[in-house]
Amino acid sequence: MRYLTGPLVAMLITLGIPAFALDCDSGLRPFTHAGGENCIPSEPQRIIGLHDQSVTLTLVELGAPIIGSHGRVDDDGNLYMRSVDLLFGLDFENANIAYAGTWDAMDFEAMAAMQPDLIIGRDYDMEWADQYEAIAPTVFIADDVTDPMAFPRNVADAAGLLTEWQARLAIYEANLERARFALPQVKGVSYSKIQGWDGNLEVYAGYGGLTKVLSDLGFERSAVGQEMADRGVAWGETVSAEILPELEADYLFDTYTIAYGDTLADPATRLGEAVPGWCDFLTACSAGRYIVLPREYATGFSFTQLNMLVQMITTNVANAPAVGG
Repeated sequence: MRYLTGPLVAMLITLGIPAFALDCDSGLRPFTHAGGENCIPSEPQRIIGLHDQSVTLTLVELGAPIIGSHGRVDDDGNLYMRSVDLLFGLDFENANIAYAGTWDAMDFEAMAAMQPDLIIGRDYDMEWADQYEAIAPTVFIADDVTDPMAFPRNVADAAGLLTEWQARLAIYEANLERARFALPQVKGVSYSKIQGWDGNLEVYAGYGGLTKVLSDLGFERSAVGQEMADRGVAWGETVSAEILPELEADYLFDTYTIAYGDTLADPATRLGEAVPGWCDFLTACSAGRYIVLPREYATGFSFTQLNMLVQMITTNVANAPAVGG
């Protein structure tokens, strides 16, 4: 079996030489990802996900044979998989999924003991690529600013479940068509995704599935969000409170966190700590078009989350004052 590293793949692309020349053993196939190209199982049977809210959630939804996952520890010392617990009621005990560590303390010995045949992570996991690849073939998948669905699609592809993923995509697109029919007024309207955090104002070019659904429904980013996206910002940045007037848009979106015990009022309070009187400065808020959604649904790309977002956005917008009304 011959492996191509990331730098070698880049060199081959520069020279115009195909980078898909791997000679994989029987039962394996070449797979190109953020870390280069390597041979992975054609039908993996023992997968570890290195991020609960994105990789593991997608795998669980598709019925993949996942045996281990990155997790989190709550204030009481309990282990959990964020969003996986909320959406599917699964934890490390009832799901037969073993705990593989937290993002800053992955347990490589535990992962090796699980005997995985495939590990799926995000591009920032490449810092520990050697440790992962010593355990099992590993793929590292990056976000794509121009194609929000590229990440979950590539996770599904790596798991050998692309056909199942595409079938669920068709259902989501049918739900979108019904929502567009119900909300013709949102075609071309602007929005800003903002939040307050630790006394700072944060603005987002992208916010996972929320950005995807808003775009699919016809919303357009405000100028600040679009400028960030044009610079390649996949998520958000902390900005000066002085730019608040530039965030003016037809709708404002914010999120609260169920896992942290937030209430619907907490996001507005955090914005007030960052910019006192912020709501009076932004027409969308003072006019009643400031919409707060649960973060556990807003950030991910599982179809359970996307379909729920379609319904929540439709309900909130339908009951909000009309733009210009």
